[in-house]
Amino acid sequence: MAAATRAATASAARQVTKRNFAEAVQDLAAHVEACDYVAIAAQRTGAPTGWRRALPVDTPETAYLKAKLAAESFQPLHFAICPFRVDATSPSTLVAYPYNFHLFPRDELQLGMPAYSFSCQSSYLSSMAHSGFDFNMCIYDGISYLSRAQESLARERIFIPHVRQLSSSPSTSIADSVFLTRIKSRIEHWRKGYTKPCKTADGSLVNTLRQLILGSESYGSRPSFSIDVCSDRQVQLVLEAANHISDDLVPLVVPDKAGTARAVRVIFTSSPEDKNLLLVCISSDWQHVLV
Repeated sequence: MAAATRAATASAARQVTKRNFAEAVQDLAAHVEACDYVAIAAQRTGAPTGWRRALPVDTPETAYLKAKLAAESFQPLHFAICPFRVDATSPSTLVAYPYNFHLFPRDELQLGMPAYSFSCQSSYLSSMAHSGFDFNMCIYDGISYLSRAQESLARERIFIPHVRQLSSSPSTSIADSVFLTRIKSRIEHWRKGYTKPCKTADGSLVNTLRQLILGSESYGSRPSFSIDVCSDRQVQLVLEAANHISDDLVPLVVPDKAGTARAVRVIFTSSPEDKNLLLVCISSDWQHVLV
């Protein structure tokens, strides 16, 4: 049966921005899984002219290359996906679930390349404004994305804290011994503030002052503090110190945007169960970034 002979029913199109992107994608996946076919349309800021316009005499390869050039030249600020399914109770009726995705490129990860600029044609912008396109929603709440080149660079510059296994260390030098002794002392004094609180009336004040002096922070709901490092060797020494002192400590390596370790954050866990939960959460976040 031709689609033109069918009635179509649909709720208002869902406007998808960076605020509701995760939830909308889950709903869209469910609708696509259950649909009979999908329609996709894009709203670009320009179109090819002259010889770049697709012609009836073009071969499929030529038409594709022209479309590819247009897609690379003019920024898409919006695209729509609409899954359709045939109503089981009325085969002549289609049920539609339209989604409007608003896009806007921005350098959120501060990768610096390629340049976040694009070409547009004023006639297209005027047409979009005349049809009610919400440029404010696009610019302020539009979904950010990466090109393949930017994604490749981002994967090389993942700078979230992560667990690193302690590797076998070479012979310890005098400088290493001094550094290791100092770090062990800092960690032990910091940890004592959480494992052996003062019993005196002013114990809470003493603990607070100790934490301020030692630079105590929070990692979620867990106490932590950071130790600056300037080499991979120092990272290994801090990991060794934390692992030697107690099993309730979890050291995380904190890299900078270039991927070089700049600090080790030591986190205090309240129980073996709490430690396992923390490690699972860290592993889940790390895998989510890599996927």
